[in-house]
Amino acid sequence: MATQTANRRLSDRIPMGVESAMPCVPAPSSESVQPRKAKSGILHKLVLAVLALLLLFGVWQIGKKLYDQAHAPLAQVIDSKG
Repeated sequence: MATQTANRRLSDRIPMGVESAMPCVPAPSSESVQPRKAKSGILHKLVLAVLALLLLFGVWQIGKKLYDQAHAPLAQVIDSKG
């Protein structure tokens, strides 16, 4: 029986499924298992607030330009009828 397993390919000898518990892999270190400490950085919140304001300002500017482009032809049509 030992000669049969010795002659098999390496890929046939490696279990591929639930039975593969990988005993050769070392346990994770205690440093990697501990959860990260939450950052209470006010700078992070400030940067997010500034980015949100910039996004809102950009959306407002785009909306304003679209309104101006749509309003100008409509104003000419309304003035010519009135």
